[in-house]
Amino acid sequence: MRPRPGGPELKEQDLLKSGQRLLLDTNAFIYFLEGVEPYLSVLVPLFDRVWRGELTVVVSAVTEAELLVRPMRQRDDVAVDRITDLLSEDGFEVVDVDRRIARRAARLRTENRLSLTDAMIVATAIEAECEAAVGNDREWAKRMSEIPYMLLDGTLQEHQLNVGRQSV
Repeated sequence: MRPRPGGPELKEQDLLKSGQRLLLDTNAFIYFLEGVEPYLSVLVPLFDRVWRGELTVVVSAVTEAELLVRPMRQRDDVAVDRITDLLSEDGFEVVDVDRRIARRAARLRTENRLSLTDAMIVATAIEAECEAAVGNDREWAKRMSEIPYMLLDGTLQEHQLNVGRQSV
């Protein structure tokens, strides 16, 4: 994991357990909402921290739109309501795209060759002063230096190593 701006490097597990303000990428929400294993083993404790009031999850309005596309296309009102209700709960902060985020996204897209939607989500994390972004996008993980990106696949590997050590 990259060093945190202005601070020492934190292991992903430490940030998941003690971070106070994280952005979740769209794929992390999809894994959680659809119960996709093995990612649920990392995401459930994260969501539990939100519900206990220990963590704020920042959500880009772009992520909200991405989450709603499939259920709206399928006319699945139950799924639309489930997403809307989750993002309306205490501990989840949906951030609208404003001019400041749009300009930062343009710079990120130019410098890092991200898609515009990814650049908007990253810009949201930066402008909302998140400690890190959490997701499973290898391109983000390779290209981003402006904010730590916790790749769920990497976090799972670290989690499995820790569990293995504890059982020895």
